[in-house]
Amino acid sequence: MSQATRLGKGAIDAMSLEYFDRHALELLKDDYPLIPDFADAAIFFEQCTDNVDEAVLLDEWARVLTGHRASLESAWFATTAKDQQKFREFRHRLPEKVNEIVRKNKFPKTGTDIAVPNGNFRDMLLFYEECFKSSGIRYLVFGHIGESHMHANLLPATEAEFIKSKQIYLELVEKAINLGGTVSAEHGIGKLKHPFLEKMVGEKGLREMAALKKVFDRACILGRGNLFPENYLA
Repeated sequence: MSQATRLGKGAIDAMSLEYFDRHALELLKDDYPLIPDFADAAIFFEQCTDNVDEAVLLDEWARVLTGHRASLESAWFATTAKDQQKFREFRHRLPEKVNEIVRKNKFPKTGTDIAVPNGNFRDMLLFYEECFKSSGIRYLVFGHIGESHMHANLLPATEAEFIKSKQIYLELVEKAINLGGTVSAEHGIGKLKHPFLEKMVGEKGLREMAALKKVFDRACILGRGNLFPENYLA
């Protein structure tokens, strides 16, 4: 029996696929000292193995990791329920650590919710690095790499850094739009991202959205101020 047959169709098949840059890993290292000092990034990969030969699957993973110049010796695998829970705690510990820094700095973070087409993801990721490195502001990038959707966080510690982080966010939005992406892939526009949505769809697009809202909400009482400013409902 061939290895492909034993593994079944689509042997390596992600349920979730997450990315952590080196700054994210450095932030987690106090809680997870086994993170290698040389690690520049990490990928979190979750897969259902109910109908898969796990031994063969692990061999396949070893082949993939070495083929992409990843460190097999530093890879973590979780097959038991207890170890899987540890992985989930690792994933969710990062935003907790970010919030601790935000409380300490007493300035809001500037966090993106941008996604771009898969073919343009590399360009967007490199643009994050270019903008953030030159800013002098503490930052980290993590998120849903399987969807080309990063949560890039700037963590300003001064008023000047906070103002600068907002300017950088606008540059990121413009880049994402030029790459055919969206300014809000997961968390919505709400009341704070009106200018970014307008950059993406234009004033005409917002007026069309407002007109559609009026069809279903004639009194305009639901979610006022969300998606677009209230003057679009006049």
